[in-house]
Amino acid sequence: MVYSEILLATFSALIYPGLLFLVVLGLLTQWYMRKLVGRLQNRIGPKYVGPLGIAQPFADVIKLVFVKEKLSSKGRLDRLLILFMTLGLGALSSAMLFTPISPYVIRGGYDVIAFIYLMIWSTIAFAVIGLSSSNPFTIAGSSRFLTQILFAEPALIISILAATIALTKNSTTPLSIYSSAAYFQISALIAAVLALSFISFFLATIAKTLIKPFDIPEAETELAGGLLAELSGPTLGLAIVFHYSEIAFLALITTMIFLGGPYPFNYGDALGMAVFIVKYVLLLTLMITVKASVGRVRVEQAVSMIKYVILTSVTALILATVF
Repeated sequence: MVYSEILLATFSALIYPGLLFLVVLGLLTQWYMRKLVGRLQNRIGPKYVGPLGIAQPFADVIKLVFVKEKLSSKGRLDRLLILFMTLGLGALSSAMLFTPISPYVIRGGYDVIAFIYLMIWSTIAFAVIGLSSSNPFTIAGSSRFLTQILFAEPALIISILAATIALTKNSTTPLSIYSSAAYFQISALIAAVLALSFISFFLATIAKTLIKPFDIPEAETELAGGLLAELSGPTLGLAIVFHYSEIAFLALITTMIFLGGPYPFNYGDALGMAVFIVKYVLLLTLMITVKASVGRVRVEQAVSMIKYVILTSVTALILATVF
């Protein structure tokens, strides 16, 4: 029994819904984002590798890791960079074990605290990308990222706390990510809390994952790539995989917690799976529409906008806690 549990936990962390699943879903998410943005901007998007170019992101990463040369510069801490990006990927993979789609589930009262801790590691890893180099463009990008995330991360945390409080108010496991997603329920008050926290979480996700209008830390025309300016070869490939795995992770969490996952069906049902996929794709479509429709804002404008995002999440938290 102990060995079977170890094998199941290992499978869940490394294969599904952990590392391999997040990497594959992240690269498929990249393909969909590039394809739809191309269509919205009257371009073709990926088209050469695979049907409709669906394998293009995989080919790009393979080329970076196995073909392209890694360029090193004086003072850059490549080993530290790879270590933290690996830890970030591992943290996201571990956080997936708190969700109902995992064969091996970690659950209990107040497990949202451990979940948030794991989620924060991706932010730390991205900050290290900028701080591992002495390039002025990279340092400027890292500074902008830290300024932006100082407001976006609290909005993410408060939003998910508000949602879990509302969804587990009658549960024997309060503030549980698993219970919030697996036993999704709806009422007027819960709907109000979820609507406010969804808006906040969605906008904070865009800011955290550097999607327009919050792509200030990259800013190709100003910072020559910013955070990623010094990366090449395998390190750039790992950064791309990590970045889109995080987007996929946050989109999955948004779908499960704020949109009800397969609701009104259950996890494991064929109809439930179809509903889940449709909600996930619609959420990505909304993110891509925002990306393709707006231009980059300045740092002070981004901070001002994210302040209102925090206010929305705090309002949701007060509603969930008081009423």
